[in-house]
Amino acid sequence: MAENIVKIKGSEADKKNLSSEQKLGEFLSKNRKALVCLLILVVAAIAGYAIYFNISTSLVKKNLDKVELIEYTFTKGASSIDQSELSSRQEKALSNLAPYMNKGGIVGARANMLAADIYGQKKDWQASKDAWLKAASKRKGCYLESLCNFNAASSCEELGQVDEALALYEKVAADKNFVNRSRAYFNAGRIKEGKGDFDGAKDSYKAISDLGYSNDSWNDLAKTRLLDLESKGN
Repeated sequence: MAENIVKIKGSEADKKNLSSEQKLGEFLSKNRKALVCLLILVVAAIAGYAIYFNISTSLVKKNLDKVELIEYTFTKGASSIDQSELSSRQEKALSNLAPYMNKGGIVGARANMLAADIYGQKKDWQASKDAWLKAASKRKGCYLESLCNFNAASSCEELGQVDEALALYEKVAADKNFVNRSRAYFNAGRIKEGKGDFDGAKDSYKAISDLGYSNDSWNDLAKTRLLDLESKGN
């Protein structure tokens, strides 16, 4: 019977009996150069990212400081200047902001927000709307996105673009992190009421009370509008 037993050759038997630690040591020994190269690449990548992050952060701060300087220069003593000086400041500020308005992130957002405000002062509502929307696009998922969309909606109303304004107000009202949701709901209701959509207006007004802002003036105004609509049979 012994003749039927298949024996493992010496070298194969040795390999089979190797412990896990021995196998690991053998692997590391055979691939030492490759592992060292990989480690060098990983360390270099981490160092490179750290350098990039520091440079990027520094550049953002530098550009943000420039935008804030433009704002400071524009607003300093503005309450005591005449219209001619104000117009001159507006044009200079817009010109200085131009290089930063196409940048991404907070720098581009702040530059466009300041530009939008200036365009609003000039009553250039189309330019103001465009700048607000551009600012919003640079801070998606952030509080500033809803703030900018709300102001863009106001510009739309100035332009008579009530449907676009309504869409923006409703988008803002749906943002649970936006602190002026009640005002957005009220404006949406006001536009619907103006369009003759009384049921939709009531839904928007009622949505304010659902927010639980009992001391909110917009909630009080909404209740007044609901009573008025009901008294008129709408």
